[in-house]
Amino acid sequence: MQEQIQRIRPDQGEVLRGLRLSGLNEAPDAFGRRYAEIAARPLQYWDDHVRRYATSAESATFVLYRAGKPVGMAGAYLEGGRRDHAYICNMWVEPTFRRGGAGARLVNTANRWLAEQGVERINAWVVETNETALRFYETLGFMRTEQKRQMPSNPDIQEILLVFDTALL
Repeated sequence: MQEQIQRIRPDQGEVLRGLRLSGLNEAPDAFGRRYAEIAARPLQYWDDHVRRYATSAESATFVLYRAGKPVGMAGAYLEGGRRDHAYICNMWVEPTFRRGGAGARLVNTANRWLAEQGVERINAWVVETNETALRFYETLGFMRTEQKRQMPSNPDIQEILLVFDTALL
């Protein structure tokens, strides 16, 4: 099956919306927002975001396609434009396409893009009890830290910060 990873295009607001809602529906406690909040956003919101994610030097979204269908995504951004505050976010792959390395290819694409922006350390917040996700990131070279926070959408859930050194690329 043909696979491609591409940076999102400025005309793909509906693609981004569909992937985000699919991820939130499948894993409601894995992301910092709730399905209802994201679903209520107007299409203009998505169109505005993809225009930025398609061209910005501070944020990007990468989409995984299988046979031309979008089946996964990963975001990357520099918080406040700061090279010392870079993050991987919103990483999700449809369950039927997992376990074949697609998620790793998505994250590695986002990591390389951040490194090209001059980033030396990449962060990822992961739900502390999601051992599958924690192991996934660790296999890619991310290291767990002692830093934790409450998840923005659910203060009952703790997230742990993982870090990646771009010298490993």
